[in-house]
Amino acid sequence: MNGMLEVIVKNESDIYEESILEEGVEFIGLINKQGKMENTIFKNEFNLTKERMAMLSMELRLQSSMQSDFDSEFGLVSFNVTEREKLKFVTMTFFPYVVLAVMKKDIDHIPIIDKINKNIQRLQGV
Repeated sequence: MNGMLEVIVKNESDIYEESILEEGVEFIGLINKQGKMENTIFKNEFNLTKERMAMLSMELRLQSSMQSDFDSEFGLVSFNVTEREKLKFVTMTFFPYVVLAVMKKDIDHIPIIDKINKNIQRLQGV
């Protein structure tokens, strides 16, 4: 996995295909191990202050970290989906990063997850 991380750090935008935003995805962000949003692409920017965005990023990173406490018993977490009144949030962990994809509520998240996974595999050379 270190090769993938080096590629992400060198050229983060490779993890996101711009075309993914045409599929109802509003925002994709890469959260580092310190809980900071490193890179984003978006169709519609969040109406959040920098402080609120930092809080959201830290919360998602902490959630991912806490879930990994049970990896030995239950296996790795593939993804998490949080459906809110207005949007759907999908998080996927690719150590040491967490990918956040925010999409319209009525969008099927499985094809989006598959597309992101394929991009990660491509970066890993799998």
